[in-house]
Amino acid sequence: MKMSSRLSILRSVSLCEVKRQLTGQRMMLLAPLIIFLLSAACWGFSDSRFVAPAGIEVTSPTSALFLASTVVVLVCTLSVVLLGFDAISRRKLTGELLIDLSQPMPRTDFAISQVIGTWMAAMCPTLVGVLIGTYIIHNQMNAWPTLTDFSIFVIATGLLLWWYTCLQLLASSVARDMGSAVTLGVGTWLLFTLLWLLVTVVVATFMGVDATDTNSSSFDLMAEKMDLFSPNGVYQLLLETRLPSNSQPRLDSIWIWSSAVLWTILPMYLFSLRMNRI
Repeated sequence: MKMSSRLSILRSVSLCEVKRQLTGQRMMLLAPLIIFLLSAACWGFSDSRFVAPAGIEVTSPTSALFLASTVVVLVCTLSVVLLGFDAISRRKLTGELLIDLSQPMPRTDFAISQVIGTWMAAMCPTLVGVLIGTYIIHNQMNAWPTLTDFSIFVIATGLLLWWYTCLQLLASSVARDMGSAVTLGVGTWLLFTLLWLLVTVVVATFMGVDATDTNSSSFDLMAEKMDLFSPNGVYQLLLETRLPSNSQPRLDSIWIWSSAVLWTILPMYLFSLRMNRI
């Protein structure tokens, strides 16, 4: 099959998946929620009366966007789980997956199309919310984020949703039923969103770092190293590289971007490998 023909089929299948996701009932509930929460977060964090915790100073639109990333981590990533938990498992149960995989299309291309379709469906309302939120920040602070800061925020957000999409579809392909797909997806989300600090504390204790003093420089460095193994952690580190120098990560940026590249490639490769073995 010629490369141009493969790309054409891949684009067509991806667009069909995007349309299916965008017109579904879940998206009708998730899209307004994502847009509203992102807009509200940008409005609240850019308000002059807002006092940021942990000594963070909101002195620029970039700082306000950085704080608004909490909505991306908590809500937008969860939307990926809700959109993709049955993308593969439901088709396995109904037999539809066997029909899809028997089509004259490489299974790797089919896997990529499913990831692109789910990722774009989650990214569309997120991007709308970011654009509206940025406009609100401008109205509140009378300044726009620099093009570089805004681009890094959008790229990092897109990467985070891509990572979760790959992880969720991989979990959906491994699950034997719908319940297992939900459990694996939500469990993965809970691990990286709520429980990763506990994992960091346990590892720090084994490494001889005083985990009782979470403000120490040694623990901060250990936490940054552990964040390289978490999609949420890498996302925050990427955004922190655009903050003032006293708030930037201590890790070299080459480690952060290298981890981002691995998170982009490895889960996608594992999902493609899984689809080829079904």
